[in-house]
Amino acid sequence: MNSRKPPHTLHASGVEALERLQAVIYLAKTGPTFPELEMRSCEEYALAFNWGVRLTVIDDDLNAPPDSRPNLQIALQHIRAARSGALLVPSKATISPIDGEFHEFSRQVEKAGGFVQVSRR
Repeated sequence: MNSRKPPHTLHASGVEALERLQAVIYLAKTGPTFPELEMRSCEEYALAFNWGVRLTVIDDDLNAPPDSRPNLQIALQHIRAARSGALLVPSKATISPIDGEFHEFSRQVEKAGGFVQVSRR
């Protein structure tokens, strides 16, 4: 007679499946044309990791610091409200060409419960 207990399973009833990560794509318009290539790069990156794209935000003004860009703040608010967990950008310079500003903004995203991911190197 076998008295061993069955192994525990991760497929127990009542356990909900994990939701897939939702991302906000943040782009900067550097000229008169839509940043199509950058958007596709971010979308392909999200697809490769099975992330959903909740929102795509485009900014026209890269001369302002990150804290002064309303559209970037909208993206951050999405993280704070837990509607998205990642801010996906085509390059660090999209947020700021100044490393200190980029890292400070990344810390704000992390404090809000998310992270910044660069889609291209």
